[in-house]
Amino acid sequence: MTAMIPKLTDDAISRLPLEAGRAELLEEIMSTVAPDRHHDDLAEPGPVRGHRRTRWLVPLAVAAAVAGVASAPLWWGGPGQDRAPEVSYQSAPDSPGTGYRAVLTAPGWTVAAVEEDSKYGGEVDYEKGDQQLQITWYPDKTYQDYLLDRSYIEDPDHPTDGVPVQVLGLAGHRWAYTADDHTVMREPDQGHWMEIRGTGMDLDAYTALLGRLRLVSLPELESSLPGRFVSKAERPEAVQKILDGIEGATDATVPAGTTLDTRSEESDPYQLGADIAGQYACAWIAEYADAQAAGDQGRADEAARVMGTSRQWPVLRQMNPDGDYPEVVWDYADDLADGQVPDGYEDGLGCTSGTPSG
Repeated sequence: MTAMIPKLTDDAISRLPLEAGRAELLEEIMSTVAPDRHHDDLAEPGPVRGHRRTRWLVPLAVAAAVAGVASAPLWWGGPGQDRAPEVSYQSAPDSPGTGYRAVLTAPGWTVAAVEEDSKYGGEVDYEKGDQQLQITWYPDKTYQDYLLDRSYIEDPDHPTDGVPVQVLGLAGHRWAYTADDHTVMREPDQGHWMEIRGTGMDLDAYTALLGRLRLVSLPELESSLPGRFVSKAERPEAVQKILDGIEGATDATVPAGTTLDTRSEESDPYQLGADIAGQYACAWIAEYADAQAAGDQGRADEAARVMGTSRQWPVLRQMNPDGDYPEVVWDYADDLADGQVPDGYEDGLGCTSGTPSG
């Protein structure tokens, strides 16, 4: 097994994915980070990073790789693909401007990354030069834990309720990490609550941006994204292109008796690529483990061969300059080449089990 020794700081923890793995990892180490603030499903505050990595179930073995990832999304096409244009969101004429997601309508800002998950929430990250605005929404059941956590932002020893504000028609609480780093928690609505964090700007500039937010539905969110992002309607074709590239490199589909789970809610091409490449890798690592257990060297050799081509998978090669997910896949492939099943690969890759494709 490839040795990966994580060094987890508060900042690294805060940049872990927002899904269950982030909470589970925090559950294990919160007593070290902040013994008197041990809550489920909360994220330790830390500086915003404009480019976030895909959501993983994160074991300690790969936490360092996850924490260090910075994913600038890109489309899996040739040169000349569009990079992030200015955001100029316009709702449909009959849009009521309601929902629990939000977009930024200020000119000059670009979308850096997007996450969307029907169970855990989602996020849109915007950037303008050195300034960043991060809009995140979570299920309302997590609100009180996060609210308690955020109350310690300004003074770790004395919690505060923050400054009362109004955001998108509802009450909220505002705190300052520093003079150019602020966050607001908007109270729950429609089963979700929202956090908006801005860095690289003073309070006046941050407050002005809060006034340029608009509530949207999921289709409206997708319509606001630059062309390199993938809408729900475009996703099947995008998934097929990713799979075609992988299978062209491996000369193999999936192991006999395996059905690949190709479902994904991701609009961010980096995260979509991780979803699909990850499930393909999961299938072949599981095949290797099963073959080893059965004493079938031929099957094991074929699985190791397929994973050995992973450095040629187009999707991972294009993702590699912008994040560390490919490195994790390649480390696992090296483990198979060394005759070992990598520990914790199911969590490291977010493997599903026996889910039909769709």
